[in-house]
Amino acid sequence: IRQFSEEIQRYPLHSNGLVDVPKALADLVESTIGAVFIDTNSLDVVWKVFKDLLEPIIRRETLKIHPVTQLYEVCQKRNLKVKFVDLWKESTGFDVFVDDQLVGRGKCSLKKEIAHNRAAKDALDNILRILDEKDTNINIVEERNV
Repeated sequence: IRQFSEEIQRYPLHSNGLVDVPKALADLVESTIGAVFIDTNSLDVVWKVFKDLLEPIIRRETLKIHPVTQLYEVCQKRNLKVKFVDLWKESTGFDVFVDDQLVGRGKCSLKKEIAHNRAAKDALDNILRILDEKDTNINIVEERNV
């Protein structure tokens, strides 16, 4: 749980697989949901209770698309080829290449899936920054030509 509390500082609560959540926390939430359901025998009540509990932290507007999904979507719209290189055995990480350019890296010694997700997030952040810079440069050139 200590490692979780440290990692959650770097990644938001709705981290989409970027943080390894301790099983004890998942068990606690699951057992609480079960207890509310057994006490009320109503899924509607369960949803209301948990909506009220979670809404200060997580709302529909704050939920984000999973970084792997978002990376593929951004790249597919621009006909860019994404390639993940599995370096798990060597360095507990992944590299991400887009059109043969290294754009992201991610590591996690605990879980391979989290390393993969972190690499996707790093690549996505870099790709979006690069695309934003290209759009800005195109706009500057267009303004000069006017």
